[in-house]
Amino acid sequence: MALADKKAPVLIGVGETSGRKLKESQGLEWPSTVDLASDAIREALADSGAAAKLAASIDCLLSIRLFHDSGLPHDCGSPENHPEAVATASGLNPATLLYGDVGGQSPQKHLNKLACQVHDGEYKAVVLSSAENVGTVKRARRSGHKLDWSQPATRDMIDLKTDQDKMLTAYEWRQGIINMPMAYGIVENARRARLGMDRDSYAQSMAELWEAFAEVSLTREHAQFARKWTAEELLADDHGNYRLNDPYRRWMVAQDAVELGAAVILTTAGHAEELGIAEDKIIYLHSGADASVPLMSHQADLSISPAMESAFPKALELAEVEAGDLGPIDIYSCFPVAVSLAMDALGSPDRSLSSYTLTGGLSFFGGPGNSYSAHGMVALVQALRKDGSKPGMISANGGVINKESVGIYAAQPVADQWSPDRIAEPNRILKPAHIKEDHYFTGKAVIKSYAMPYGKASRGEASLWLQDEQGLPAIGVLPDAPEDTDLIGLAVDVTAVDERNIAKLSG
Repeated sequence: MALADKKAPVLIGVGETSGRKLKESQGLEWPSTVDLASDAIREALADSGAAAKLAASIDCLLSIRLFHDSGLPHDCGSPENHPEAVATASGLNPATLLYGDVGGQSPQKHLNKLACQVHDGEYKAVVLSSAENVGTVKRARRSGHKLDWSQPATRDMIDLKTDQDKMLTAYEWRQGIINMPMAYGIVENARRARLGMDRDSYAQSMAELWEAFAEVSLTREHAQFARKWTAEELLADDHGNYRLNDPYRRWMVAQDAVELGAAVILTTAGHAEELGIAEDKIIYLHSGADASVPLMSHQADLSISPAMESAFPKALELAEVEAGDLGPIDIYSCFPVAVSLAMDALGSPDRSLSSYTLTGGLSFFGGPGNSYSAHGMVALVQALRKDGSKPGMISANGGVINKESVGIYAAQPVADQWSPDRIAEPNRILKPAHIKEDHYFTGKAVIKSYAMPYGKASRGEASLWLQDEQGLPAIGVLPDAPEDTDLIGLAVDVTAVDERNIAKLSG
């Protein structure tokens, strides 16, 4: 059937792979990110049903930025031009090579822009590819196996990295927020405080959410840590599920030791028709939105996600649907609070906990950093092809809940002509004027939230989100915090020493 809106952006091919698959099919013991990305691209080309003709028409390849090039380098090397290396290994020769930004929001963020560029004729067909092999690197280190994936560049690429890649400030680091479990732990406990829940009941709700996600991971071929967990097991020490901090255990956080690749192919409905792509392969992007807020110590309320509360309703409005109209959804799920805040922002429509993921999430499917939502896109396309009766949504999160990109997809075209106006202008929410960027003070304060790290044998000092006597937020530390004690609401005396806010429980 001839398609009326030939310029509408559509996804026509998706593919995934894993180190397990490459070992079984190709005997690759130490797959590089280029191996993973190129195999996923071949899967996506084949999935379209028009591999050869489609490959010849691809004029742009965007590679999602690697962990290695996002401030987390390893000693195994990486190609100087990752998009070029992936294109060459895939047998493609696109005129334009793009290297993505930092953050889990980037797959959907980039696809939103690429959709407008495809619609406007800047590109004919685009591959968005991703890969991560932190698991390979960790295996090599443990075994002493030397790897070198270095590769010189022979042509130019366009680097899309922005100045918004910072995840934590030096001020936050100095107050003990040195990793994502600590940062998200403060956000998690802030949400718990807003809901008025005690530690045990909130932990139970997190475990029930993750139990539902774990069940979904069993359905995905390339899931890295698929296992049927019960809520009770997720609250216990068995299966290496030791405490990381208050509020998280090991299997409640993203697992980055993966070997994963994904690819999606974007073009126009008209070009898909020219290629002879079957109608039941075509999935339409209906709308997209992107929002960001300042870093965590620059925000007034860590118990909500203003980025989600901006991007979700905007994308739904542009797609002319309500949250309750949505079918398949995949929420970026590095920590339970990333999903819970998304549920809050959607108004908690009447649906099962398991319906907020299509992969099982970053704890059980695997957490390939910037790349995760590319896998969500693959799963969403597959779900909409199977049952396209309702539109679907991707929610891609970056930083500490401060960068959010959303896409609304459907098996049917929009009712009228698609326009780039369906992709909202990014909403950059500024720091409230009254908040001090690096707030050091001496005086009284109240603990609004906290995270307390636990080693395998001992715990460290608690990191605090405070409110001073003037009502200003600040970050601080509480040495020798009482173990297994809810610190929220407790009064403290704070002394600023050596660029640290040192707190002591009052009285």
